[in-house]
Amino acid sequence: MYEAFYKLRDKPFRLTPDPAMLFPSKGHKRAMSYLLYGFDKGEGFVMITGAVGTGKTLLIQKLMQELAQRNIAVASIASANLDGEDILPAIASQLGLSYEGRSKEALLQDLKRHLAALCTRHSHALLVVDEAQTLTPSALEMLRILSNLELGGRALLQIFLIGQTELRRIIISNRLEQLRQRIMASYRLEPMEVDESRAYIMHRLHAVGWDKDPKLSPEVFVGVHHASRGIPRKINVIMDRLLLYGYLEELHSLDQAALATVIEELRDEMPEVPQTLEPPPVTRPRDVPHAAPPAEHESELATLEHMRNKILLQLMREEIRLKEMLQPAPLSEPVLDEARATAAQSQREENDAVIAEAKRRRRSKDRE
Repeated sequence: MYEAFYKLRDKPFRLTPDPAMLFPSKGHKRAMSYLLYGFDKGEGFVMITGAVGTGKTLLIQKLMQELAQRNIAVASIASANLDGEDILPAIASQLGLSYEGRSKEALLQDLKRHLAALCTRHSHALLVVDEAQTLTPSALEMLRILSNLELGGRALLQIFLIGQTELRRIIISNRLEQLRQRIMASYRLEPMEVDESRAYIMHRLHAVGWDKDPKLSPEVFVGVHHASRGIPRKINVIMDRLLLYGYLEELHSLDQAALATVIEELRDEMPEVPQTLEPPPVTRPRDVPHAAPPAEHESELATLEHMRNKILLQLMREEIRLKEMLQPAPLSEPVLDEARATAAQSQREENDAVIAEAKRRRRSKDRE
């Protein structure tokens, strides 16, 4: 509807994943690097997780494009509560193998023979499991068994697990330690920051021929990021509705007032959007609880580590100095022992002073 009004070639904020529209955010570039690294290694698991709408499926579609020219056999499944009995037929189906009426043991042997035949033809076999957080523990364990298949020391199947954030918790809570040890690379996609959110919006607009119509005020970018929490799919929903609103109202300039109207209309569909487009207040230092956060403890540990290294360095320097003193005129053993004892005592006193100063600073910080 609004494409013709704003002279756009297509809808810039479609909800369906389109690899041509993938915005190379810092997180997506890092995740793609992990996937390609894992693919080149040719074994084990690579796990990519992220909240709903962070672009995991789009990332996989882009990966398939990257691998299209390589000699590779891909089985891709979008798991929907598959258990240990269902996972093998799903994989066999994707690889073009017969599975009806086959037992689990027979299917496992069929898969092994098929993967071994691919390996002898120097082909790479990859299994991509989307929505992996819906797999049961027994299905995950079956995937681990498949990852152990090998021929001549070479793994026959590599597996990419793509899922929501709780996939990590599922693996840990079900004590799937053997599977965890097979994960060779893992990355979690995070929501975009405000600057990347703005770049994402501009990237999608320019991809469909946007020529500054409608004009977007700076407050719109900030407001969209705040309302969407930096989640790409939510950005798409808000921006698509904002352009529709601009078309219906025949607006060629969209500002914060227009965005506020759209957010209010979306509240029933997206109840998680904030009540206001104003960003939350920044917590002042005096509002922070007295208990020291983990980052502060890490800072204190780093300080103590620095002190320890300084002490060791001083000991090394003192040892070198003593050796240089002793080279011109060798001393007798009693004199040498006395010199060593004196140096050691001096160093101990200096160490005690450093530690006492660290304790004094800690007590002073606690009193604050």
